[in-house]
Amino acid sequence: MSDKPVTHLFRYVALGVGAVGLGLLYLSALHREIPAVKIGDIKPSMNFATVRVSGEVSRDARLFREGEHIRALRFSVSDGTGEIHVQAQKSAAQALVARFGLPREGDRVEAVGSLDVSEGSEVVMRLQVPESFVLTRAEIKPVALKEIDSRLLGRSVVVEGIIKKVLAPKSGSKAPWTMVIGDSGGQQEITFWQDIYDEIQNKVLLAPGAPVRARVEVRNYKDELQLALGQGMDIEFLAPAAAPDQAPLTPAGAVTRAMAGKTIKVTGRVAQIKAPEAGSKAPYEVTLQDDGKDVCVVYWDAVAGLLDDGNKPFVGALMTVKGQVNEYKDKLQIKIEDPADLTLVDVRPASAPQVDPAREMEIGSIKPSMAGRGVTVRGELGEPRSIRGGVVYPLRDGSGSIMLVLWDKTASGPVRDDLSAGSHVVVSGKVTKYKGDLEVVPDNIEAIRIVAPPSR
Repeated sequence: MSDKPVTHLFRYVALGVGAVGLGLLYLSALHREIPAVKIGDIKPSMNFATVRVSGEVSRDARLFREGEHIRALRFSVSDGTGEIHVQAQKSAAQALVARFGLPREGDRVEAVGSLDVSEGSEVVMRLQVPESFVLTRAEIKPVALKEIDSRLLGRSVVVEGIIKKVLAPKSGSKAPWTMVIGDSGGQQEITFWQDIYDEIQNKVLLAPGAPVRARVEVRNYKDELQLALGQGMDIEFLAPAAAPDQAPLTPAGAVTRAMAGKTIKVTGRVAQIKAPEAGSKAPYEVTLQDDGKDVCVVYWDAVAGLLDDGNKPFVGALMTVKGQVNEYKDKLQIKIEDPADLTLVDVRPASAPQVDPAREMEIGSIKPSMAGRGVTVRGELGEPRSIRGGVVYPLRDGSGSIMLVLWDKTASGPVRDDLSAGSHVVVSGKVTKYKGDLEVVPDNIEAIRIVAPPSR
């Protein structure tokens, strides 16, 4: 009789014991009493010891990423007796940021971790149990914009002011967003990247006239002082939930004839732009759409000539506009007379509908005649194959198979990174044909949902 089954049994038992042991160690780390130490009392003999330290964040946290994933987090803590550098890796860093955001200069923290101490080197703590981390935000007095100078370089400060201008990066550009704010003493630019913009709540309020408070880092860029926003939660709109000028915000699809003659503020996605012919006295016509309904916005050359990257409409952009409702040839329209009354809220096209259960069908029932139709399918992914500009997965259920095509430009991000052969997914997308093969192509990554990871 072969001894292979016995060998396999012992191997599985050993793996099980190891997993239980790791679990017990984790529970022990959570519940055992960890000694609290002063940073100045840490010695090389304490290398690898697990301790608890409390103090004040002396430098803003730095976040390190791999693509869209958080790889590590690092910040410094001082307790009056010394300074220690705190590091968190991958899952610990992700959990800490998800719960607290980034630790900022002046915040009070309590951290548990293992020490990395060697003669003549800086002391480092590696966070082990993010659940034991405690953070209390510091109350920081705002700094007047005119007082920001080179003495504050590298420092984290709070500023308040009125938004004067918001400049979005051009579509496809790698440039940051720029927001100009002003107070009674002057103006400053605040810059932030697209991922930070994505984190900002109530983006519709990010418009000229809105009073804001922001925590920023003072930096030097090309010999000019620059204020940098580090995370979306660091900007606070001081105005009430209504738009900054107090005009109520109306969805594009909710404009009615009863509003004729009134000045309203409307939000919607740009569905179409029609420019007048050269020499014509006709206006520009921009169709704003919301929830399948639309309204026409009109303006003339005097306004068009003053539009810039911060408020120039383009198809797919989310915008707010302010103007008077009138009726022309039995059609409602909103007339714009001031370029400042057009505001770009989001530069990216609206996401297509996410996974749509109403369209779900078996893969085997999809026919070539259905090309161009939207469908929802579920199944198990096969081995991926890279193609130029994307990746292809075979997707199978009990009735058949189809190729799932994910293009880099439209379907990238954390969900795609988590896909692998054996993953069970639900996908909504459009049916296409390529070289005789049927494909399903989602418009964005939100149209894919992982139902179950690969079974091991």
